[in-house]
Amino acid sequence: MVTASLCFALMALMIKKVSHIPVLEIIFFRSIPAMLIIPIMIKKANISFLGNNKFILWFRSFIDMIGMMAGYYTLTVMSLTDAVTIFNLSPFFTFFLAAIFLQEKLFLRQLPIFIFAFLGALLVIKPGLRIDMFPSLIALVAASCMAISFVSLRHLRLTDHHLVIVNYLTYISGLVSLMILLVQKSFQLPSLSDCLILILLGVVGLLAQITLTKAYQLAPANLVSLYSYSQIIFASVFGLLFFKEIPDIFSIIGASFIIISGYLNYRYKSNNLI
Repeated sequence: MVTASLCFALMALMIKKVSHIPVLEIIFFRSIPAMLIIPIMIKKANISFLGNNKFILWFRSFIDMIGMMAGYYTLTVMSLTDAVTIFNLSPFFTFFLAAIFLQEKLFLRQLPIFIFAFLGALLVIKPGLRIDMFPSLIALVAASCMAISFVSLRHLRLTDHHLVIVNYLTYISGLVSLMILLVQKSFQLPSLSDCLILILLGVVGLLAQITLTKAYQLAPANLVSLYSYSQIIFASVFGLLFFKEIPDIFSIIGASFIIISGYLNYRYKSNNLI
């Protein structure tokens, strides 16, 4: 999960670098390496391309694509640290969804932790202080979609190979985004430097999806999700180094609240204190 978090932070950096390209085009180029590599890996592993739990495979892929569109848009208009911090509310949505749909335990004593995380989110979003709240709300949509995707991954561990799960997402997101681009006639021919970034984005995205999917297959969703908070640290470093973005005091405190809340919930779970 730490590897996946580093990859997602690198992806956020690259998406921000090509923010002048349409979001759907970024999604399409991100899908190309996986569309070429994953089928070969599936064939070598002698696994069925169609999978077993087809409904959840399709459902998870479309939800993930909505989350990608929301997340990529947010990264083009918000600071890297703020966007990634809001995305990392997804583990808290995951806790509730995992309790409802996966019967993973959720207890009343966790409620103060969730409230603490919510306060952290408010400090990052800064309602009333931001002139335009729309990007923050879209970031929350992305976080919600991520949570649904994570819970779906945990459910699919019982029925499908992780390569099949990644393959579904890759082809659905890649082909749907290309179709929309062609219908809208909004495809832009990227420059050579943009092309290199988009190809690298696809390779890093493939590694991110494989490691993320494997992580949620190996351990409970409410424990694995803790390590996604390392994205905030990676994103803060990248934002400072590449965009000279220095988070304000509200964002720093809010991100700290969210990371501390995730750690406290992890400690409760791992020590069986609740």
